[in-house]
Amino acid sequence: MNEKQKILKVAINVPINQLFDYLSNDITVKTGQYVTVPFGKRKIVGIVCAISSESDIHPSKLKPIIAADNEIIFDVSMFKLLNFVSDYYHYPIGQTIMSVVPIRLKKNLNQYKQSELIYQATPILSREFIEQLPIRQTRIRKVAEALLKRDIRQNEVMKLVSNWSGCIDQLKAYGCVKSKKYEPEIPQLAAKPPELNKEQRTIIKELLKIDNYQASLIYGITGSGKTEVYMQLIKNYLEHKNTQVLVLVPEINLTPQLENRFRSRFPDKSLVSLHSHLSDIERLDNWRKAKSGEARILIGTRLSVFTPMPFLKLIIVDEEHDISFKQHDGLRYNARDVAMVRAKNTNIPIILGTATPSLESWYNANYKDNKYNLLKLTNRAIKNSILPKIETILVNDKTKYGISRLLVDAINNRLKRKEQSLIYINRRGFAPVLFCSNCNWHSECKRCSSKLVVHAKTNKLKCHHCGFEKELIHSCPDCNSSDLRPLGAGTQKIEEVLTRLFPKASILRVDRDTTRSKKSLSLLYEKMNKREIDILVGTQMLAKGHDFPFLTLVGVLDADNALYSSDYRASEKLFSQLLQVSGRAGRADIKGEVLIQTNFPNNPVFEAIKKNSYESFVEKLLQERKQMDLPPYSFTAILRVESKQLKQGEKFIMETAKYAKSLKNNVIIYDPLRPTIERLNSYERFQLFFQAKNRKELQGLLKKLRFYMTEHPLVNRIKWALDIDPIEF
Repeated sequence: MNEKQKILKVAINVPINQLFDYLSNDITVKTGQYVTVPFGKRKIVGIVCAISSESDIHPSKLKPIIAADNEIIFDVSMFKLLNFVSDYYHYPIGQTIMSVVPIRLKKNLNQYKQSELIYQATPILSREFIEQLPIRQTRIRKVAEALLKRDIRQNEVMKLVSNWSGCIDQLKAYGCVKSKKYEPEIPQLAAKPPELNKEQRTIIKELLKIDNYQASLIYGITGSGKTEVYMQLIKNYLEHKNTQVLVLVPEINLTPQLENRFRSRFPDKSLVSLHSHLSDIERLDNWRKAKSGEARILIGTRLSVFTPMPFLKLIIVDEEHDISFKQHDGLRYNARDVAMVRAKNTNIPIILGTATPSLESWYNANYKDNKYNLLKLTNRAIKNSILPKIETILVNDKTKYGISRLLVDAINNRLKRKEQSLIYINRRGFAPVLFCSNCNWHSECKRCSSKLVVHAKTNKLKCHHCGFEKELIHSCPDCNSSDLRPLGAGTQKIEEVLTRLFPKASILRVDRDTTRSKKSLSLLYEKMNKREIDILVGTQMLAKGHDFPFLTLVGVLDADNALYSSDYRASEKLFSQLLQVSGRAGRADIKGEVLIQTNFPNNPVFEAIKKNSYESFVEKLLQERKQMDLPPYSFTAILRVESKQLKQGEKFIMETAKYAKSLKNNVIIYDPLRPTIERLNSYERFQLFFQAKNRKELQGLLKKLRFYMTEHPLVNRIKWALDIDPIEF
């Protein structure tokens, strides 16, 4: 091996927990570059994680790389973070690294986004010129007519006619059209920031004193102006050169409104967003802007926590309690926790903000040696704005349509006052099950231990777990009876009921079925602010972060479902959901009202919601957790096993549990169980729960267990995954 022939340690997207050695092939390669390598009979892309002169494999048996790209994907600090994540979440290092690389790079489609053009008419283009064009050239005439009225962006021309590029080329040949790079118009003046109240000013002053790693929890009631605190803080940070800020949000639906607010406040600062509503090439383009340092502000969902940002000086995690920060398959990380590690590694401040802190964050801020800096916002930011009045309605009062008379009257009052209402039901579809009243048959998914949901709009029965769907049937497959009834209610049914009750009202349903396009959420905000919508019907997509100034009533339906859960976090999640959705009411200076339909109006969760007493409620939950040694007083993990064959999955998890219990440790290992959904997408499911007072002991056991499972005779016939710090059971 000559001097130039280095050994490259390459991360590859395969389920083996190691890096693979390749020869550099006399190509100059740096750590962090991506390379094309032979792997078996395939050619795949990998990332160079290290360069060495030694290998455990003899150089004669090593294969050379095929090609290398000059772009550096990750720097040393990002590799440090990714190695920690791989180790902590027990996920193969190659798959960990490749799971956070933009998809176009993994496919070796590394083109940069092409600039969009805008087309303009020259003085030659006139009404007389168009009249002289041959009548058969209808498409060219149509484009010319449009250009005569105004300048047209490239994507508009594409929608105008087919063979649009040919039409443009022909008009250019005539000399009547010219083009230039499209640059979005940027407001010359930034939006004027609102006047801060005393609490906001105090918090900003305190946060600006921090210039190294420190976690701060901003606990602020809904509408208390947490976002304004973020923006004022960011303004101060961006006054310094070479400074970047990362803002993490839990869901896509929060991104458009937040992005618009930030753009209007920072018109002269480069801002990008990263979320799944962007195309692959848009995501790659925005990712590169953040990686180069060009983008000063990045707003993104959970995967954004892994975006390279060379000048990162501040991380903000909005709605830190939200379970959407947790990834539930593949690399099962929690973006909030990873953000904490990243901030510590780079020695920068991190801010967590929420109206309902997670129990872990509350514990860290109040009990664990004040690990977090606790800051409170106890008043609403808008003057004269007060918290909504919250009441429960016993569902005995409800009509046959599922909406109580009291709630119907409240909606009617809002319509008369030209105010808006939100009806919240956390279940999409028309009804959760189709039922035969003659023989008790009900619609079940053949792939999952779950019911097929009735979707009346599309005339389908759908499984919300595996995606299976079929045509809606009109007679029972067991007894042939035509007496099939949809039981329960989802957003579609409530929308139908409200349309019947309020035929003149403008009603909009917002759930995953109606918000698939990029523009749907932006249009929602536009219509709500223009008061073109009277009643919103939606799921938890509408429960947090949204600011609708004319929305004064929130009605909550079927809140009781969460009370029957076997998940020990159920009451915490329900309280958070209800308080967040309640916070949508009366955010301006118009008084808000929240009505919650329930069979159990005196349940502690509803009592705490009515009093808006998060602190007393969370203290009771902490006492319960302490008595049972549950998080945050312990550390937990779940081994999740899936198998096509029931007996194979059962054998694997029983033997794994037996081996784990044979090891000397202080970890509590429970007996294997079937989860609530025992079968998912044709896989039989099992889980094994671990609980320990010491994180290090739990991690040590899981490392031994991981090695045991990779050597198990059934390992190629089952799927297994370790879920660290699980939040769903």
